[in-house]
Amino acid sequence: MNIIGKFLETIRVHKLIEKKEGIVVGVSGGPDSICLLHLLCKLRENFGIKVFVVHLDHQFRGIEAKKDAEYVKEICERLGIKSYIFSYDVSQYSKEKGITFEEAGRELRYKLFEEVAKETGASKIAIAQNRNDQAETVLMRLMRGSGLEGLTAIDYKRDGKIIRPLLDITRKEIEEYCEENDLKPRIDKTNLETIYTRNKIRLELIPYIESNFNSKVIDALWRSANLLRDDSDYLTKAADEKLRDIAISSNSNNYSLDLKKFSKLHISMKKRVLRKVVNEVKGNLKNIGLKHIESIIKLANRNSVGSKIDLPGHIIVELGYNSIDIKTEEILEEKIKNLDFEYKLYIGETTPIKDLNASIKVEIVSPSERHNNQKDKNTIFIDYSKIKGGLFIRNRKDGDKFHPLGMRGTKKVKDYFIDEKIPREIRNKIPILCDEKGIIWIVGYRMSENYKIDIKTDKVIKITYMKVV
Repeated sequence: MNIIGKFLETIRVHKLIEKKEGIVVGVSGGPDSICLLHLLCKLRENFGIKVFVVHLDHQFRGIEAKKDAEYVKEICERLGIKSYIFSYDVSQYSKEKGITFEEAGRELRYKLFEEVAKETGASKIAIAQNRNDQAETVLMRLMRGSGLEGLTAIDYKRDGKIIRPLLDITRKEIEEYCEENDLKPRIDKTNLETIYTRNKIRLELIPYIESNFNSKVIDALWRSANLLRDDSDYLTKAADEKLRDIAISSNSNNYSLDLKKFSKLHISMKKRVLRKVVNEVKGNLKNIGLKHIESIIKLANRNSVGSKIDLPGHIIVELGYNSIDIKTEEILEEKIKNLDFEYKLYIGETTPIKDLNASIKVEIVSPSERHNNQKDKNTIFIDYSKIKGGLFIRNRKDGDKFHPLGMRGTKKVKDYFIDEKIPREIRNKIPILCDEKGIIWIVGYRMSENYKIDIKTDKVIKITYMKVV
């Protein structure tokens, strides 16, 4: 079957394009995207589709990038297609967002695709990934330790909108098509450099496997991805059914699962159900990894009512009497965030802390009294001579650091709270005792190494925190 036949078969089998649809095509100017554009243009008459092109200049390759943009604009004019040419400093954008250059480029491209789709009324966005890309992605994810869903690699269709009609076509077939149709695509020389993982796989690993193990490794990996996708689709549907069975209640901010029914599920199904629930509550699975899903399973196995864990993205998981409750805490977080207090303390006095319905007492005592209160987490003894300036108690601030007793070096208070698994909803309510130099005590948890009593101490201060009952 020739390339046009494969292209049409992929569209038909996976129902990628409907008649009279508008399609936004991402076109870099390279062989893959130019081939995709040219093939889509051949469908205009029979399918009645409208094609729109988006090109992004990453401002990374200087004059070569400008030539790419000119080439894309020129070929669109030749084909009678409207083009949208954009230019962004992707390198600067990646620094501002704290993400890699590749992630930044992808994020910007998809943002532009969506904007143009909205402007033109297009219902599909076509991406030019091919069979080789599929094979490379399988290898990348295999080496990273991906699960079944990850090894299905690239989908033909995502979210009913993103389509990849070239996934059954090899890079060699694409290059031959471009040559036969005199398309003269642009070649990005950075794709020939082995500084990126994907390029190393493409230029070094796959050729090595082809020479030494399997000359048709591209086809084998592509075939494996499709087989795994079938299995993954089946398990996804099974997880949907299980979730409906074990869900006690659900809405956009809260999901309660029947603990007894959940405990009887196979471990594979437990993980899939939990990923679905977290995705539903959080809105995505960004920063949610296997360790987070496994931590929920451990929580369920613990069978300790009231136990909680925090997940990235303001998600809290709590064990009820008969349920696992997964919920967002954005509203609660906002209330806590607004809590702001600070009180000056005086030696020999007890100071009320109205914000916390508590009080704190500061007094000078004999060193011997220290031994009578060593196990009281709400009492500490510090060296008077090490205090600088006045004493005060407040809630935590951004950037707070201290030197935890018994540990080497300083630690961010935020990191300390995370390491100690202190629930997010109470962190801003934990009082912090300070002097003008730094943090003395995270009340009820850990004091600072810098204020401890030693053999040179001749004057001791006892500090007692008391909740008002």
